[in-house]
Amino acid sequence: MLALLIAALISVVVFAQKGVDPEVLKRGYSIYKENCSMCHKEKANLWDFLKARMSVLSGRRPENIDAPPMNLVSARIKEFYPTELEFVEFVKDYITNPSKSKGVCKPAAYAFFGTMPPIGQGMSEEEKEAVAKWMYYNYTDIWNDLFKRVKELQKKVESKKGSSS
Repeated sequence: MLALLIAALISVVVFAQKGVDPEVLKRGYSIYKENCSMCHKEKANLWDFLKARMSVLSGRRPENIDAPPMNLVSARIKEFYPTELEFVEFVKDYITNPSKSKGVCKPAAYAFFGTMPPIGQGMSEEEKEAVAKWMYYNYTDIWNDLFKRVKELQKKVESKKGSSS
């Protein structure tokens, strides 16, 4: 319990130092839980990412997920829209009027999951901004680093399979 309280206090201090209102981020998380979590898992670890990658590479839809996990979505968007302003504006627009032409997903994501529904059409501007800021500040993953690490893990797994045969 004490560890949880300390972690919460540290996150408030860190976000306050960045000039981000912790209440906006809490609101963003609530909006994620209400509107996004039914399709987007909050976080995928490297093993989850690798399992999904292996499914995709073998032509199968990844199991047990309906859309890319939010940490991967955030990392991918930051690859194209690295500043808070660019990121937030992109997310607000995309969740309101999603389309493959303006999306930043890998082609396999569209092939297996399609384009998301326009959930932002039922949200206020403040709600869209809060969820976008939560996505921006909640995740620190960098897409190229994540992708490199999952490919390294894939090589390790494949070499163990090869040596055990």
